[in-house]
Amino acid sequence: MDNIFGNLFFVGFQRKISTSLLEEINPAGIILYPENMRDVNFLQLSMEHIYSLFDKGYRFFISSDHEGGQLETVPNVFPSPGNLALGKENGAYSYGKYLGNILSLHGFNILFAPVADVKYPFSSHATGFRAFSSDHAIVEKASQDFIEGLSEHGIAATLKHFPGHGKAASDSHFTLPTVDNFDESDKDVLVFRNLAHHVDFIMTAHVIYPKVDSAIATLSKKWLRKILRESFGFEGLIISDAFEMDALKRYYSPREAIKKFFEADGDLILISDVENNMEIIGNFYSMVETGELDRDLLNEKSKKVEKIKDRYVKGTYPARFLSDISKKVIKAKISSPVINPTFIIPTPQNLSLADTTERDLKFIKELILTEFPNSQVYYEDEATKISLGDPVVYFVLDKDKKIDAQRVIYVFLRKFDDGIENNCSEFVIPYSSKLISIYHVLQLFKREGAV
Repeated sequence: MDNIFGNLFFVGFQRKISTSLLEEINPAGIILYPENMRDVNFLQLSMEHIYSLFDKGYRFFISSDHEGGQLETVPNVFPSPGNLALGKENGAYSYGKYLGNILSLHGFNILFAPVADVKYPFSSHATGFRAFSSDHAIVEKASQDFIEGLSEHGIAATLKHFPGHGKAASDSHFTLPTVDNFDESDKDVLVFRNLAHHVDFIMTAHVIYPKVDSAIATLSKKWLRKILRESFGFEGLIISDAFEMDALKRYYSPREAIKKFFEADGDLILISDVENNMEIIGNFYSMVETGELDRDLLNEKSKKVEKIKDRYVKGTYPARFLSDISKKVIKAKISSPVINPTFIIPTPQNLSLADTTERDLKFIKELILTEFPNSQVYYEDEATKISLGDPVVYFVLDKDKKIDAQRVIYVFLRKFDDGIENNCSEFVIPYSSKLISIYHVLQLFKREGAV
């Protein structure tokens, strides 16, 4: 795939992050979802996968939907009482600053928040407790405070969902809402007008407002170009809500939605589950080839994306030093390439109440199968099942067992005595049982296997 215009897309993975697909698409950004960061170990691994591409020259926005309260996705962030509570107690700035600090430390550079929608008694749960208030002044102030808190740590905020989802009584994830009593002077819209100069990203609403346009707002020239750009003076990036949501997908073909979005002055198409929606990108490039999309227009949008990347995207992030150390300290003696290894892993056991080994190794098998998807992985008591001809990688906690195989490479996770080098012809010592250390051990075997 020619990915010259890949940075007109923002993509997410509902399961594991595929670095090969990211290289193929080369999107502007990536959104991490709960499955990518089930706990802090998975978050660290996800960031390492992404930033390993930075090492190759790629640059991505990295986002989440961690709004606080009803939507909290990033692990090890203290739970917030939610946006309604923050709005009532004037706590949005403090939360934005706290959240921005953690996100920045862990590798994020953008957040799909704040929600600038206004809550009504009839609002769908798509707004619900995600809104700061039913009072427009509180919503505006809390949103601005939240933006300022994020910005102190270099995190780009995203106002959503323009021109306002609060009056929609149904959820645009599942149906196409229509809001009849709504025009460009509605107080909900004016919140976005007053905040437009404070952000570089605004996300659209998949809602129809018939008094302004018969088209859904995401694809509306009147809403995006005439009102948001020309009337409100917004010069940043307009990003769609997810293109595979039913409000859009059930009523517009991919080609129609793509064409209308860019011609309406949208900049970034969000695909929240890219692996199962590659036809959106396929349709886009087909339209580029046939001339249905204006290449000059797309080039201008691409340049604008790159310009805003320069403000937020850095080559690394503060907490990556932990991964760097994990990689650098590995000591290894491997005699020849490791092709198609079989893995033996221990049953995790803690040494004390404060020990974390059991938690650390809970997902070791899953990690191995992510990096070596065709391999066989056995626990120590299953070692009799291995094939004698395959190289065996044996992860050892404290005491290794006799393995009846022609070639065994020992990985000592918690046994670091000096006699190892004399007693084992092939070994790896990561000096750690953390998943990030095991990840780098696996990368070592992959590199060795490529020799």
